[in-house]
Amino acid sequence: MHGGEFGYMLLTSNPTSEDDIWSRQASTRALVRKVAARKQQELTGEEIFTLADNGDPICQQAVDEFYHILAVGIYNLQYIYDPEIIVIGGGISARADLIDRIREKLDQLLATIPLAKITPAIAACTHQQNANMLGAVYAGTRGGQAPRSSLGLDK
Repeated sequence: MHGGEFGYMLLTSNPTSEDDIWSRQASTRALVRKVAARKQQELTGEEIFTLADNGDPICQQAVDEFYHILAVGIYNLQYIYDPEIIVIGGGISARADLIDRIREKLDQLLATIPLAKITPAIAACTHQQNANMLGAVYAGTRGGQAPRSSLGLDK
């Protein structure tokens, strides 16, 4: 029932709550929650990224942590499954710097682990936040899997 739920990956060897899973740490919802707790102010994910881009230190630190935790999960996926490519969808995939920032964090991780020789190939979905929906509709109407082009793999 929960096979393939990568968001349930543990991020610590000693979990103390359900917040120690990847989806509770590396999602824009998690980012919003963390910043709200530190700033005592409700902001959207877009507002947090804008504030970070404009030099807000709390938002900059939270966004940096966000990219780091995304990179940790992507690193784990690479070494568990060895996929050809890891494609990121959702609203966050509209950010022009998304892939570069994740690659930067992956490079930092790989530099600390001499055994790690494979740099994960990552890309943003062509259809961003609509990728899952379009793939599900296509699969439902065609009785099969979504074509590579709907996942952003046609480049």
